[in-house]
Formats: sequence, C-alpha cells, structure tokens
Amino acid sequence: MKAPRARRKAIAAPSSLDDLFASRSKDKTFLAEAKAHVIEKNANDNSRRQDIIHPSEVAKASWCPRATYQRIETGIHHKEKFGFQSLNIFDSGHEAHRKWQNRAWSTGWLEGNFKCLNCEQLWWDKSPATCDRCSSSALEYAEVPLRAVPTHRIAGHADGLLTPIRKILEIKTVGEGTYRYENPKLLARHTHKDAEGRPYVDVKGLWTDTRVPFPSHVRQVQIYIWLANTFMQLEVDGAEFIYESKMNQDVKSFTIKANFDVIADRIALCQEINERLGKNDPPACPKGGCKDCNAYEESDDGPARRRGTNPGADDRETPAGEGAETPAAARRGRSRTHPGSDRTRRRRTDVDLCGDDQLGRVRRNSARPGGSRREAG
Repeated sequence: MKAPRARRKAIAAPSSLDDLFASRSKDKTFLAEAKAHVIEKNANDNSRRQDIIHPSEVAKASWCPRATYQRIETGIHHKEKFGFQSLNIFDSGHEAHRKWQNRAWSTGWLEGNFKCLNCEQLWWDKSPATCDRCSSSALEYAEVPLRAVPTHRIAGHADGLLTPIRKILEIKTVGEGTYRYENPKLLARHTHKDAEGRPYVDVKGLWTDTRVPFPSHVRQVQIYIWLANTFMQLEVDGAEFIYESKMNQDVKSFTIKANFDVIADRIALCQEINERLGKNDPPACPKGGCKDCNAYEESDDGPARRRGTNPGADDRETPAGEGAETPAAARRGRSRTHPGSDRTRRRRTDVDLCGDDQLGRVRRNSARPGGSRREAG
C-alpha cells in the first residue's frame, strides 16, 4: 500500500501587487549582499600608504599641511566613511581608467610599468604584447611611479605616459558632484527649475561650457610633470587630460604644458613638512584650524582613527600594490633617483592656500573613444 503523499502547505496569494513586492523585499538578494560587501571591504582596506604625501591631497584647494604632517608623524589616518553610492562611483571611475589605459596600450602609445600575471615580473616597457621573461600575454598595466621621498616625502602614480608625444596621461570622470566641488559657479549657471519649481541641470550646456580642466586637476598633474622631470628623468613636456562625462559618456581632452609656478608654493610646503618631521614641529593650518587638523588635537579614541602605514600603496583612491621605485632604472642605465634642483621657493605656512583657482588658459582638442580593450590571456 502506497504511503500517503505529504500535502504541501498552501501559501496564500498576495492580496495586492504592493503585498507581492513587500513579500519579495524580505528575501535575501544579491544586490543587498553586494552592497554590504563593498562597504565592508572599503572599511577594512588600509592599503593606502600613509607615510608619504599624496599629490592628490596637495592639489586640493582645501589642503591642510598641518593635517598631512600629523598623519605622517602619528601614523594615524582618519579614514573617511563612504556609502555604497559613493563607492560605486569610485569603482566606475577606476573602470574608466582601465578602459582608456587599454586604448592607449592597443594603439601603442602607452609607456610605464607592466606586470606579468604569470611570472609576476614588473618591468618598464612601451605597449608590450607579451612578457619578455615568460612570453605570457597575461599582463596588466602598473602605471607610472613618481616619487621624491627623501627630499619632499611625495609619492604617487600617474595614470599613464604617452610615448609619441611625451606627455603624462591623466584620466578623469566628471559628474555633477565634480562640478559642485570644483566649479560650483558653472554648475549654478546651468541649473534651472522646471514648471513645478524643481531644479534640474542642463547637462548638454554644462558639458559644452567645460572648456578647461579643473584647478585641482591641473595642480595634481603639474606635480606629476615636476616629479617626472626633476626626479625620474622621464623628460615629459606636459600632460593630456581625458575627461569623460558621467552624465552623457561624452569625452573631451585638454592639453597643458609644464608650469611649475602653479605648484611652487605647495612643493615648498611638502619639503618643509619633510624637514619638520620628527621634531614635533607641525606647520600652521592655512585657516587657523580646520576639521582635518583639528581631528589630531582630540583624543585618540574612536572608530575614525585608523593606523595605515602600509608602504605598498600610494596615490590612488582605491590603491593597489605599488610598483617599482623608478621606471626601469636598470634598463635605461639611469640612477635610481636624480634629485636635481627643484627651484621651489619657501613660503609662510599660514598663507591661505585656497585663494583664486583660476589657473590660466590651456589648449583644448577633441578626443574620440576608440580602440579595443586588451584582454589578459
């Protein structure tokens, strides 16, 4: 005799569409899991190097030399907390970097450090197709290391070096938030209200009126040019920016020439910070006290205080491993560093660094997306 079949418990159908989606929202989803993972991973990531000065921080209009000194001196990093949306924006920016680097690689324009994922060799080259040690095609671009640590405590990576034109490649993704921070007047000029009084941005007009790179971007890349010529012997004469709009995926490029007057005061402050380290002698805050340096005057207790002196990372927003100290010194027959004269002048540390952010005219030319992405095989 057959055993009676077990009767399944009947599940009542949702009484409405709202009830249906409410019941589904209680189920575990990949998106919820991914969001939690991304936030946790960022919170636990202490790989960004904290014992050096990052060009990206020096370039900001709001840079506080006192806070930079305290971070290096104490080894304490007040890590900013980001939500998933911000972290997702950062990841999109990193993907854009890889896309344009791969396009420069495919066209034969890309020079810098390359890493073999098979034998882990790191070497300086120009758009290689295979590893020159094991012949593997599983390669990744490790960018252009730039540093002046002994004299100025500065270290970072440029996005690329464009071989035929001897210019630094700097890739930036630009969204509404970028304008809000870098050029709020331009954003306000293209912000209007609809018939119901709700604000909206004229994306096309805003992008059309973006005719020069933002001041902090110019300062950052001028630091890269200065490091490349003064310490790394790379002989570059300027930089090309690739600006990709997050709002409509359109692309522009801007070309600038070397102009160290733009960064002379900030470079001198980096040298001063380096000389003051170990002497309990922090420089003054340009604002007479700000949230960045005031954080070091408070108690060491609290979750915001994180130590981070891992020398394996550098200037990137979400850093990976740092490359070799210099670009192929052995291959090019050059010394590991070439200090030279930086020809920067001293300045008072209490002078306001923010000032006028108008950096003059730059030459603009068009850029069109193209080329194929190199796949590691």
